[in-house]
Amino acid sequence: MNIKLNVKKGIGVLWIITLGFILFPLNVHAAERSEKLVKESLLTDLKEVEDTTYSLTRGNILNKGTAKCVNAGDGKVTAAGVVVAHQICDELYLTLSLDKYDESIKDWYTYKTWEVSEVNASMLLKSFDTEVDKGYYYRVRGVHSAEKGEIYESVETCTDGILIK
Repeated sequence: MNIKLNVKKGIGVLWIITLGFILFPLNVHAAERSEKLVKESLLTDLKEVEDTTYSLTRGNILNKGTAKCVNAGDGKVTAAGVVVAHQICDELYLTLSLDKYDESIKDWYTYKTWEVSEVNASMLLKSFDTEVDKGYYYRVRGVHSAEKGEIYESVETCTDGILIK
C-alpha cells in the first residue's frame, strides 16, 4: 500500500510540475545578435551564407538547388550556385543574382546577374567573383532548373545578406 501511495504522490508531483510549465513557461533568451530581417533575408555579420531548396515533386528530375554568398575579402563577393538532378537531363540551368541592400529605400535591388547552362548533365556547379562597393549588405538569389524531354522543373533560393567591409 505504501508503494501505491508513493506512485500516486509521484504522479501528482509530475502533474503539478507540468502544469507549472504550461502556466508559467520559462523565458529563455538567446544571445542578442545584430541581425535584421529584410524582405526574406537576414542582414548578418557572417562571412558566408547559403540556402538550399529541395524539389517537392515526387518522382522528379530535379533534386535541389543551392545558392551561396561568400565574403571573398578585399571588397569582393563570391556568388555560387549548384543544380542537382536525380538523373542526366537534357539541360540544366542556373541563374544567380547578386543583390545589394539599399538602406535608403529599405529594400534589395539586383546588382549583377549571371546565367549558365549545361547539356546532358546531372549536376551544374558555378561560382563567380566580383568586386562590390564596401559598406553594404549583399545576398545571392538563385533559380535552379532541369529539363528532360517535356519535363521542366525549377526551384528558387535566396541567401541571407552579408556585410562587405
